Amino acid sequence: MRFHFGFLVSSIFIIPSLASSLYLTVPASNVLPSPASLLPSTHATLTKANLTLSALLRRENLFKFSDIPHGSYLCDIYSRDYSFAPLRIDVNRQGVVEVYQTFRGNEWDNKGERLGAGVDVNVNVRVLTEKNFYESRGGFSLLGLLKNPMILIGIFGMGMMIGMPYLLDNMDPEMKKEFEEQQKSSPLAGVTSGGGPMQGFDMAAWMAGKTAPSSSAEEKSVEAPKPKSKKRG
Repeated sequence: MRFHFGFLVSSIFIIPSLASSLYLTVPASNVLPSPASLLPSTHATLTKANLTLSALLRRENLFKFSDIPHGSYLCDIYSRDYSFAPLRIDVNRQGVVEVYQTFRGNEWDNKGERLGAGVDVNVNVRVLTEKNFYESRGGFSLLGLLKNPMILIGIFGMGMMIGMPYLLDNMDPEMKKEFEEQQKSSPLAGVTSGGGPMQGFDMAAWMAGKTAPSSSAEEKSVEAPKPKSKKRG
C-alpha cells in the first residue's frame, strides 16, 4: 500500500510535466492573408543553453511542442518569405508554460506582455513583414528628374536667356541706360566684345613655353641695315 501511495504522489508531479504542450498558431492577417501559402520548410524553434527544440508547420497552420523541459526559451519562427515576432517561453518544474512577448536586444530579465499561461497553451504568433530579396526597378519619374540640381540650373539659365530680352525691352529708360553703362564698365566687357588685352594673346605659344618677342626686337628685325657708300678718292 505504501508503494502504491508513493507512486501516486510521484505521478501527480510527473504527469503534468509530461503533458504540457505549446501550440503556436499562425492566423490570417493583412501581411499574410493565407497562412496556407507558407512553405513546408517553415519551422519554429525553442532555444536555450545547450538545447534546441524544433517543430515543423502542420496542416492546421500551427506549431506544436510537447513535453518541454523546464527552463526559459527563446522562440523563433523561420520562414523564407515572412518575418515573425520572437517570443519568450518559460516552463516551470510543474509543466506550466508561460508565453511572453519579447524584442531583440532587450535584457532577458525584462519580460514583455504576457500572452498566455497554462499546461496546454495556444498562442497566436504575429507576422511582422514580408521579406523582399529583390529591389523593384524604379520607373521614369518627371518629378524625380526635376529634383536634379543640374536640371534646375539648366532650366534657370534657359529662363534667364529667354526672359532677359523681354525684361530689357520693358525696363525703364533710365534704368536701362544705367544697366548698359554698368555693362560697359564691367571687366568682362572687353572679352565678350573681342577687344582688350587678351585679343592678341597666343595660347599655343604660351603653353609651348615661347615668349612673345618685344616690340623693339621686332622693329630691329624688320628694318634692314643700310649699306655704307664708299667715297671715291
